[in-house]
Amino acid sequence: MKRGDVYRYNYLWGHEAQRGEESGRKVRRVCLMMEVNGWIYLFPISSQVPRPSEAGEERLYEIVPEIEQRRIGLGPEKASHLILDDYNRVRPDELYDFESLTPVGSFSARFLERVASRFLTAIQEKRAIAGITRR
Repeated sequence: MKRGDVYRYNYLWGHEAQRGEESGRKVRRVCLMMEVNGWIYLFPISSQVPRPSEAGEERLYEIVPEIEQRRIGLGPEKASHLILDDYNRVRPDELYDFESLTPVGSFSARFLERVASRFLTAIQEKRAIAGITRR
């Protein structure tokens, strides 16, 4: 498993976890964005434009360019969004919610640099990010 790889994973959204749910409702593509202190951080990919939970709130996401969609096995029929304000954090020895440990594709280094820069700026601005630790 390496940075930029995309996997199929039973993703649990932050708003679902807040309602007491313990498992994701759907297997979806996620991008392994980083590994920090023995934790893997997975960010979801969705065809839906992320909607704010409150008026005036702005969601943090990156539109996945068509060439990057092809790299991860998605067609150009629908736009895809890499969500950056919601993540699942898992230990490398607790990978139960993965459909497979074989990636379906990988994002380019150039796209990852753009995403990482945007994410770091959001952290510096103290933007809200809904991280869930999965066990």
